[in-house]
Amino acid sequence: MQHIICIESETVNKAIKTDGFIKTKNNIFDINKLWIGPRPTLETNENFKQIIPYVILSYQGKIALYQRTKKGGENRLHNMHSIGFGGHIDAFDLAYNDGGEINLDKTIENSAQREIDEELIVSECVSKKHLGYIYDSSNPVGRVHIGVVEQWELSSASIKSNEDEIKVVGLFTIDELKTYDGEMENWSEHIIDGL
Repeated sequence: MQHIICIESETVNKAIKTDGFIKTKNNIFDINKLWIGPRPTLETNENFKQIIPYVILSYQGKIALYQRTKKGGENRLHNMHSIGFGGHIDAFDLAYNDGGEINLDKTIENSAQREIDEELIVSECVSKKHLGYIYDSSNPVGRVHIGVVEQWELSSASIKSNEDEIKVVGLFTIDELKTYDGEMENWSEHIIDGL
């Protein structure tokens, strides 16, 4: 059974008061409130939020867009478009400081890099920046997840899919991405509106 990283919901709920894409450089996570638990339990337990890296890949002002095919496991996302790469933080993604304390920033980076390496073939990443968080309390799925939004700049425009579940559509400006309104995943829509 997969074990994933989560945080007590109350710490996130105190830090974030509104739904959507919250642009902030502030760290909202209390390292003392992190937990590792079985994914099936955490998918329905609203006392915890699963921490999800959500990485936007960019190149010279344009953002990578992909479509989830019907070969993916989550039916609700089939044929939807997204700008976010990443997924759950698995226990083996954990990184630690010298004193044995979890280094959450490095852990998030490890998880995101693993997901990108599994899903895509891309050029070298030349810079990484934290943009904020995705928070959605409007539905049961949203209430058990918190997205950590980052932007990773690539050294070239070459982006290819490494999995049947993902169809890379291309690189687009924000205005071009807005033409996909109604075909975008909820989290991606929030980010596009907020950038």
